Amino acid sequence: MKKLLVISFFCLFCTNTVFAKLYKVGEKILNNKIEIDKISIELSEGDWFVSRRDEAHYGWLTQFIFGFIRIEDGEIMEVIDFYDGDMGSSFMAYIDQEIHRMTFKDPYDGCYQRPEYFLLEYYKSGIVHNCFVIGHWDFMKELYNPDDAHKKINSVDYRRFLEENSFEIPKVALTSWHSYFSRHNRSNWYRIFHVINPKALNAPKNKYFTEETSEYHKYNIEKYPQHKKVMNEWMSISAQFHKKFEILNNAKKHHKLELDKYIITTKNSQPTKDIVTNLKKLNDLYKSGVLSKEEFEKAKTKILNQ
Repeated sequence: MKKLLVISFFCLFCTNTVFAKLYKVGEKILNNKIEIDKISIELSEGDWFVSRRDEAHYGWLTQFIFGFIRIEDGEIMEVIDFYDGDMGSSFMAYIDQEIHRMTFKDPYDGCYQRPEYFLLEYYKSGIVHNCFVIGHWDFMKELYNPDDAHKKINSVDYRRFLEENSFEIPKVALTSWHSYFSRHNRSNWYRIFHVINPKALNAPKNKYFTEETSEYHKYNIEKYPQHKKVMNEWMSISAQFHKKFEILNNAKKHHKLELDKYIITTKNSQPTKDIVTNLKKLNDLYKSGVLSKEEFEKAKTKILNQ
């Protein structure tokens, strides 16, 4: 980790000095819920494990990072990385300037348009920012050979956890990034990074696996309608989460993003809920033999078309 506040895009949740729970690497999550500081997040059903814990203390400034991985049949299905930094009230000019630089000026990742980002929505005014990004990953590249070589240290815990357990790593993953900071509410800066295996959304198989050639790249996706449909579902799920994330941060009304246009609604105009969980339950029924392949495909189509 670099000097003060230099934390990679691979972080999701970090917390300050007060926790509902302190998680330990290797621990299994038993209640399908992450509870850190003032943030509580419901997890999709499955086997979740703590795979990362970092902390840094610089006097009055405290930072924590926790990483969580969901495993199914020996394969990674989801990763949630949680960053919470208590920015305190001292040296605010320096700290706020550094947060702005990391969010909007990082040459490798940040809240600005990049080729690998499928969608970017943000609000920025002075030191306040609210950022929502949808993209895709070359998973192995991000773990072992990121564009910013200095950030490889941020995935050490993940790599060690995965290598010790021999879990299968998806070649391509969909991602969402959520970041909010405002001195008007509290001194904490929360960032969440969510990675999902397209298989969890019953996506078609990929033929191309690099960041540039992936079917999910915004310059390629129009040629692959089934992949585009999966990406739209992911945007809907992530947009719903970001709206909850804004509420958890007590975001002011004028700081909130207009995300309803990305949320897929059912015939009775209710947002789709727990798509990942419903697809997993359906897949379990199919694997157990309760559903035939034809019944499985019909039910899957119904869930994705809601």
